Amino acid sequence: MKIASLSALSLALLLTACASDPGPRMALEKTVEVDGTMLKFNGSYHDKKNILILSVNGDPIMQGRFAPYTPTQNLKANYKDFAVRSHCYFGSVLGNQGGAFGAIAGIVQSSKSSTADKCELYVNEKLVDNLYF
Repeated sequence: MKIASLSALSLALLLTACASDPGPRMALEKTVEVDGTMLKFNGSYHDKKNILILSVNGDPIMQGRFAPYTPTQNLKANYKDFAVRSHCYFGSVLGNQGGAFGAIAGIVQSSKSSTADKCELYVNEKLVDNLYF
């Protein structure tokens, strides 16, 4: 009886661990000063849901999804009196495709030294910082 209970408990624990969602990857917050105003940039990318969210001072102002086999995402928004935009490159989007395509994409990215998942942040058309995921 004990062995059956222990086996059932172990199986339930294993299934729960496999089914759990690790949640989104978070970028470290970056603070920049633009025209005397402090702007705190942050972001998250959820692999399973394929959703990228970028925030300024805690407000999610930009959001997008990566199209299949497309590692870039360009987002624009206005925050108060600032024109904010980002150019994001997520090499993991291609690498996660799997199969021959994923392997080839990984080789190409490595040769270009562009494997990082990052967003370049622009305020009023000036590059102010990068977020790394």
